Amino acid sequence: MRSLLLILLLNLTQARAEFTVVIDPGHGGKSEKHHSDGSQKGDGSSWNNATAATYGYLEKDLCLNYSKELAWALHSSERAKKLGIRTILTRKTDKHISAMTRSAFAVEYGADIFISIHFNASGKGKASGTRAYYCSADHPEWEYVHFVNPYADRDRAFAERVVKNISGSLELYGAKPELAKVFGDSRHDGGHLKDGLRVLGYARQDSHLHKAVIILLEIEFIDNPEVAAWLLSPENRNHTRKATAAALTTAICDHLETDTPPTEPRKTR
Repeated sequence: MRSLLLILLLNLTQARAEFTVVIDPGHGGKSEKHHSDGSQKGDGSSWNNATAATYGYLEKDLCLNYSKELAWALHSSERAKKLGIRTILTRKTDKHISAMTRSAFAVEYGADIFISIHFNASGKGKASGTRAYYCSADHPEWEYVHFVNPYADRDRAFAERVVKNISGSLELYGAKPELAKVFGDSRHDGGHLKDGLRVLGYARQDSHLHKAVIILLEIEFIDNPEVAAWLLSPENRNHTRKATAAALTTAICDHLETDTPPTEPRKTR
């Protein structure tokens, strides 16, 4: 019932929107054999990367649940209503979408903010901390082309705002804000990113998105049993999901209330 109401609200707000936030729930769909990266078509979007310790939740499902919670929080926020924010979800069900198609949503709807939501895994089950990634300023060999991100400072500033808000709001439950980090996508610290960042590259190179800030968010390392215990336990999981959505809503509203976007596209090549 709540999902149906959310879809109706999304449709009703399209005409009067002043700002557009495109929320991309990472991953989705089913595993298919004979693809080394786990993606259905080798197109930069794998079906699932991380599985939660103890509870066994799949990253793809958590991404969708948290994304819907964010959309709901934005529609319920008085600040967001005054700003005229509309939200677009790149997927509302468990289905596969390519990295290029995800970024195309941002272009089609003229995103002011494009945020791809994920959860992290280190493979060793010991890492923790919120991470956010943005397109680095220089990409010498991105899919055999050289492109630069002339908006890297704006993207990084928004990523820092998001990470600070989320890690601070989750500290009550067990998060450690001092471990939260922001990286350009030319490097990372042992998570499972691989080609997942192609969605940032596709979106950032499109000249129609010169006003947008574009980031990929990894909320926490769910393969760490200690993190799973406070983030996903039956006692906490609804509270931590809502706290994350509230923190993101604040970061989004703060950004849109103070942002002065570029008036013209800048060269990326």
